[in-house]
Amino acid sequence: MYAAAFAMNIGKTDDNPPATDGKEYVEPMASDEDCQWGLWTHLGPLLAAVVTTGAIAPLAIAWGLYVMHVPGKNRPFVADHGREMFNFALSYTLYWTVGTIAVGIVTFGAGLVVFMPALIVLGLVGTIQASIAGAKGRYYRYPMCFRFMKSAEERAAASAA
Repeated sequence: MYAAAFAMNIGKTDDNPPATDGKEYVEPMASDEDCQWGLWTHLGPLLAAVVTTGAIAPLAIAWGLYVMHVPGKNRPFVADHGREMFNFALSYTLYWTVGTIAVGIVTFGAGLVVFMPALIVLGLVGTIQASIAGAKGRYYRYPMCFRFMKSAEERAAASAA
């Protein structure tokens, strides 16, 4: 019940003009169902990680692939959010494992006092911002995210450069 009220409060509004910065960041053709997929693509793994205290957090990688290939098969907006969730989940898992080990070894464990809370804030804030953007029909790019999987447009731009 609370999730439905949350989704209704942050849904698409027609009074907000599309945000542009030389490139269109809003999908004008995104249906309400696409916006719901954009919301739950990011919010679902966050809720699952909170409920299980992080035990199934790495499954967000598989969730991103699922959203990208099944509901996003004919929906570019949903596929983009699935791809972004995949990239962030994989980046976050690498930060959590490799970064924690590296920071722990280099600082003899003292740096983990700063590194671990920073990772938690990055995960929470980024995921909440992405779910709100998805619910409003906006595209979102996570900060500090490696682009392991790129869209066709990004691949074409990278090969042309």
